[in-house]
Amino acid sequence: MFPNAPLFVCTTCFALTSLGLGMQRCMCEEHGSYPGVDCPSGFILCYMCSTTIAGGTSRYSWNACESCLKFNRYLGRTYGFSLPLGRHSIMNSISVPLNASREVQEKATSEMLRFINVAGSISDWGLLQARTLLESAHAWAKEGIIPLAKWEAKFHLSKVKATSRSEQAFKDYLRVNAFEEIFN
Repeated sequence: MFPNAPLFVCTTCFALTSLGLGMQRCMCEEHGSYPGVDCPSGFILCYMCSTTIAGGTSRYSWNACESCLKFNRYLGRTYGFSLPLGRHSIMNSISVPLNASREVQEKATSEMLRFINVAGSISDWGLLQARTLLESAHAWAKEGIIPLAKWEAKFHLSKVKATSRSEQAFKDYLRVNAFEEIFN
């Protein structure tokens, strides 16, 4: 899962970059293609908490860290819903069956478009969280890049506290105080 070159957080676009030492490029840099690699710049800050690395170079990578993924699974088991944190629609049980009836395809297409919108919203949420974290680290105010290791160390929490942070990130994203509110 982890890249070969060291990574840095770009404080302009909040994407990860290898500063030219690998294929990872932030949004401020020109992107290239790499044969056999689905997502050459696929490493990201977790879309929910933005405190640690997620993603990878595969289209089947997760857009959330392990703590947030575990919490998302908990939501699924406990409340019957979860956020689409898989990079590929298939990871979120969304696909358009080509051999299905027109009615089934139209419904699946509608679900796919909803997934794309929600996935974009979650990505935007992650960028907002990263900006909020940067603003909380006043010593970094004038830094253009932050080594990922330094970023992760600054925001590292114990597993229990990380789970609480994940829970709060999901509540904040969903704009609820309690998950039961979603059903009302």
